[in-house]
Amino acid sequence: MSQSLDQAAPFDDVRDLAIREMDPDQGSADRVYRALLGMGREGDFGKLADATAWLSAWQKRYPPRIDSPTLAIFAGAHGLAGHGVSLSSNDGTRDKIDGLRDGSAPLALIAAQSEVNLRIFELALEQPTPNIAQEAAMTERECAATIAFGFEALEGDPDLIGLGVLGAGIGTAAAALACALYGGAPEYWVRPGPQIPDEMVAQRIDLVTEALRVHRGHLSDPLEALRCLGGREIAACVGTILAARLHGIPVLLDGFATTVAAGVVHAMNPRAIEHVRAAHVTRRPAHQAALERLGLTPLLPLEFNTGGGLGSGIGISLLRTACAPFLGVQGAVG
Repeated sequence: MSQSLDQAAPFDDVRDLAIREMDPDQGSADRVYRALLGMGREGDFGKLADATAWLSAWQKRYPPRIDSPTLAIFAGAHGLAGHGVSLSSNDGTRDKIDGLRDGSAPLALIAAQSEVNLRIFELALEQPTPNIAQEAAMTERECAATIAFGFEALEGDPDLIGLGVLGAGIGTAAAALACALYGGAPEYWVRPGPQIPDEMVAQRIDLVTEALRVHRGHLSDPLEALRCLGGREIAACVGTILAARLHGIPVLLDGFATTVAAGVVHAMNPRAIEHVRAAHVTRRPAHQAALERLGLTPLLPLEFNTGGGLGSGIGISLLRTACAPFLGVQGAVG
């Protein structure tokens, strides 16, 4: 990069990363389709054909394979969590992290069974971001530094990265950010899954409405919108998506918040998320709406109530299975 992310205009380098030209290896993708035709009739493998071709193109190798996947979970804390917008709490985030680290959480068990490198990144949990209905979530310098922190998910040279986020209030912050990116009423983007009580939905709508009013004039630029409305975990996901593209690493999105993170990158350069796929779609209507804005079709309609990394973890397993027919292809690496 021309300058470090911590200098006078830290967002300049982020924008440079987003617009940098990076192309997949279309030749590898074409070889996938030709090989699958030799295994059956055209269309037999459905979405898995496109998924393995995409994987091969961005890994820039044939045959496609998944040897060292990473599931990166970014955990953040929001000042808005104490304002009646979440069923969980910042303390609850710590409990979830402990379950992931000690291996007792369902996601940890799934990752272990699938031989996925589960990495949990804690983002200043002891210092929640300010309530976005009162002030910006981050300064420009803090936001850019958190984006840069997302590069850490590439440690160990994974050949596929799944994203997930944890933290009370993330969905509300993501809804506010979606409003800034796509327009529309807060009621449209707040739409949660069926388990959220009506009074909590109303509180979320009020908070998002006020946040949009407070930050009016700063929301036309996607990085400024992220700084004002997003959380650290969303910013870190933006960094992972940007860095993975430069290193030829495909990325799987999880729930609503990770999809909105991809939306920030897409707003800077629509081609900058060509290496990204949606693992699944939750029961949250706003998640489906965000996927539609990005032109992404989920691999699986799992109908989970939320994200948290579970969908992207299962998506990694699915893609690994999708690569199995190529194990016998000449030149496959064991």
